[in-house]
Amino acid sequence: MERIRVLLTILLLVFPNLIWCQAHDCSAAKGWDGEKGRPGRDGRPGQKGDQGDPGDPVHSLGLAQSKGDVGDPGIPGAPGNVGYKGPEGPPGPPGEQGPRGAKGTMSDTRAERRPAFSAIYPTLKDNRLLFTQIITNEENVYDTTKGEFTCGEAGYYYFTFQVVSMGDLCLQIWIKKGKEAGKKLLSFCDQNKRGQPQVNSGGSVLNLDPGDRVWIETDGKNKRLAGKEVSSIFSGFQLFPREDEKSG
Repeated sequence: MERIRVLLTILLLVFPNLIWCQAHDCSAAKGWDGEKGRPGRDGRPGQKGDQGDPGDPVHSLGLAQSKGDVGDPGIPGAPGNVGYKGPEGPPGPPGEQGPRGAKGTMSDTRAERRPAFSAIYPTLKDNRLLFTQIITNEENVYDTTKGEFTCGEAGYYYFTFQVVSMGDLCLQIWIKKGKEAGKKLLSFCDQNKRGQPQVNSGGSVLNLDPGDRVWIETDGKNKRLAGKEVSSIFSGFQLFPREDEKSG
């Protein structure tokens, strides 16, 4: 019974509103404002914007700064340290051929000096060998009384000897340059225990100046020379003059 009363009460309260909705298109009455919602999440980053216009010139005390005048050059600094030598560059291309030079004067070979000698039959004077018989002596460069060759023109000379021994023999090439004392240059020794004829030979190219002298000596101990029954010879000649002497 109590439930029927509650139901009738509700109908009495709702029924007038139903009649009012039908007469006025059922418009509902405006309700109260709801509670403020919680803040939403941050949105996604936006796209990069366009480049802005150039800014205004910098101002200092309200005035634009203008470019100053060029200053005077400073004092030159001290030289720096010398750097390392760089690598050598590649060779350049060949240059153009120069003009042909004038024809030189023809040389007269008959006027050239030709110092040369050969002498045989040595004898001993002290330790020096004197080759007593001349075979060739161009320009009279060999003295049989001293056993010496004397240089007359600066240049390169070749000397050689072949001396027959009957026992042990040591021969030496000596030289005297200018005012210096004579000195031994080379020594050639042969042992000959059988006492049979044996040849001792040697030679050298020497760079000589005018006045230099060359001769042959023994060592003073081993000096058993053969007699005139066999030939021993001492020879020398100029290979070519020295260029510095010719150019001077």
